[in-house]
Amino acid sequence: MTDDGQDDVRAAEMRHRAANTFQLISALARMRGQRTAEPEARRQLVWMADAIGALGALERHRRGDGVDFQAYLLEMAPVWRVRQAAGHTEVVVEAEPVIVPDQAASTLALIIHELVANALAHSYPEGGGGRVEVRLSKVGERYELVVRDHGRGFDPASPGGRERFGLWFVRSLAAQVRGELKLDTRGGVCAQLLFSL
Repeated sequence: MTDDGQDDVRAAEMRHRAANTFQLISALARMRGQRTAEPEARRQLVWMADAIGALGALERHRRGDGVDFQAYLLEMAPVWRVRQAAGHTEVVVEAEPVIVPDQAASTLALIIHELVANALAHSYPEGGGGRVEVRLSKVGERYELVVRDHGRGFDPASPGGRERFGLWFVRSLAAQVRGELKLDTRGGVCAQLLFSL
């Protein structure tokens, strides 16, 4: 085997180990959450477990200097649905093939995870069904990420619609990738992130 071939094997082994480590940490956080009596602590630990799991899934899609984001999103759609117990809500992914550089991949994964988790948790009344759409496409020289639901929406100006952690978190992460985040809350919620790679 050539040195390049050995390097490829080592890199694949490292990715596999990293993915397993993320899965283990995620499982530990989830187990602690399930054993916690305090509802808010449980919610926070489960959120952390899900975020760690989303980052771990990136490892399975690393290619050279980046992440195959189309494959990542297609893998995550059923995971989001199951993790959020959104049995009657469909998660649909439309993504163009794109390799996202390593430095931006984790940030984008957390942005998408938070937007999808919020849509699944808040868009449709319990027991109701619906659809959450995730789209990643190239628009000119930039990329566009859209997470849309057709649920109840919210008013960001109302006291109940104040900027909660999730929205603050997404805005902070968007700034890290020099992205421009727009929200449309009429007829559901549509979050649009324009960013450059």
